[in-house]
Amino acid sequence: MHGDAPEAASRTPARARKSPARKPPAATAINAPMSTFQIDCELDYEVAAQTVFVFNVAVPDDHRQRVVEERVELEPSLPWNELFEPATLNRFIRVDVAPGPFRARYLAVVEVTPTEADIQAPEVPITVLPVDAFTALRGSRYCQSEEVFNLACRLFGGLAPGFSRVDAICRWIRVNIDYRVGTSTPNYSARDVLALRAGVCRDFAHLAITFCRALNIPARFVTGYARYAEPPPDFHAVFEAYLGGRWQLFDPTDLSPMRDLVRIGTGRDASEVPFATFFGTARLRRLSALVEGAPEGSRLARLQTPTSGIQLAA
Repeated sequence: MHGDAPEAASRTPARARKSPARKPPAATAINAPMSTFQIDCELDYEVAAQTVFVFNVAVPDDHRQRVVEERVELEPSLPWNELFEPATLNRFIRVDVAPGPFRARYLAVVEVTPTEADIQAPEVPITVLPVDAFTALRGSRYCQSEEVFNLACRLFGGLAPGFSRVDAICRWIRVNIDYRVGTSTPNYSARDVLALRAGVCRDFAHLAITFCRALNIPARFVTGYARYAEPPPDFHAVFEAYLGGRWQLFDPTDLSPMRDLVRIGTGRDASEVPFATFFGTARLRRLSALVEGAPEGSRLARLQTPTSGIQLAA
């Protein structure tokens, strides 16, 4: 997955967790009221041969969000363990599954205290970038920044550096790239999206990251749970740019308010934070990543219905 060695923590099936109350750092919670969200994510598979799954669906604690309570349920009931990446805070659930039907379910209650966008934030000179931001300048599997350098300079090189330039990149993508479900494949890169002029949230984020890196703006890929009516409930992809000494979230699709995003994973691009990686033979039959706003103090809730989610196979 990433360079840092994960730390393993064993868990038993369907074990719940409650987190102690703690406040996000005051410097990152700027005039933003806390919101509570209930999450119910369900993945159904048909496993053809012994398969090891690694899921990236669990929510991490960070400066803007706190997991109040969570539960992992597996059918059939199986032992699992959790892998944690200190550098990214990414959490991975690993389980070894025998052939047959298999269902993984993650439920959580999360408190989110969003940060306000700093629209005056300047770009940060490379000479003073911290290591996580410097790493986010490099090209990656789906974000070949060197291949769009000339286009990025032509479109955005003459704009004032800072937040407004990243925002201009997002606006250009919304105008020039069509959001169309089913137009791209999991292997599409930013270069392919430019050629096709269409894609989904993952593709929009990859293209924005690629333009930013071509302009020496550190940028990285973020997955999360988000609420939107169309397309059907699925994982959402956005990105962060390092501006003014901190990471700021942007959504090139403008499908869901950033204040309502519950972060799952952070990486250089989608290859580092897929919702599922498996080693064996399996087919995803149904995906349903649901999130709902809830009153403070809410408990875990089962949000799935017979018709929720995306049916991929019978």
